[in-house]
Amino acid sequence: MKIVDYETSKTLNDVGIVLSREEAEDLILYLRKLTATSGVDKVYISDFQAGRLERELTLAIDSHHPCAHVA
Repeated sequence: MKIVDYETSKTLNDVGIVLSREEAEDLILYLRKLTATSGVDKVYISDFQAGRLERELTLAIDSHHPCAHVA
């Protein structure tokens, strides 16, 4: 697992993520799409407020990791 702050390009070691129940359910669906053989290589969970992007979580499979095979 690698967690990166896009603004600084620095790797983060400790991160806490708090999701609503709906966001957690969405995350499950996004992860299923990401691990399916559909060709999806990234998924995004975005929080917009007043038309402005406030927060975004990007998830991707590391295809270079030795255990990154998809069943």
